[in-house]
Amino acid sequence: MDQPWVYIVLVGLLIVVYAKIIPRKSEGAAKPDGAIVKEMEQAMDHLAMELEEQNKALIELFSGTKQTYEEHAAKLTSRVETLEKQCQELRHELGRLTFSEEQRRLSRQADVSKPGEALEASAGAAVSPAYSESAAPAAQPEAANKAAMNMKERYSELFGLYESGKSTDYIAKKLGMNKGEISLILQLAKQEERSNA
Repeated sequence: MDQPWVYIVLVGLLIVVYAKIIPRKSEGAAKPDGAIVKEMEQAMDHLAMELEEQNKALIELFSGTKQTYEEHAAKLTSRVETLEKQCQELRHELGRLTFSEEQRRLSRQADVSKPGEALEASAGAAVSPAYSESAAPAAQPEAANKAAMNMKERYSELFGLYESGKSTDYIAKKLGMNKGEISLILQLAKQEERSNA
């Protein structure tokens, strides 16, 4: 009973009861003071019980709403986590597919330039970035050198931006390419340069 409206209702109820009691006294059919007080106490107790029931109903409603909200928030959190995992898997798959596509392009370029050296050029393109120079064969074919030159010529704008010190994020936005694709092209070009050195 901390709310001010409860007190206002109680005062109003007292005024109504008091207004009914005054005319009865003037008519001469007055009740004893103890009976009037008892009736007022009963009326106040009845009002207090009704207010208490309404407060309990409101508390139950709010607790139910809070529980529903928490369940909904937990479902949304699990959905977000699932979508983030799927996004990471798709990025990984995209990077792998981009790498495979670049290898196929280099292989096709080597096939077109010199059919006899196609196998050696595709083997040079498939080498991972962790490939060390000590494991490289002593003599690389000219097709790998041409593939590296073709890469620098084909992606001249990319290499120009990279050599001027721009980040892969900036290059990706400027050229409309994927960051993974840019990193792959740069790694393949470095690998070709090392193997040709």
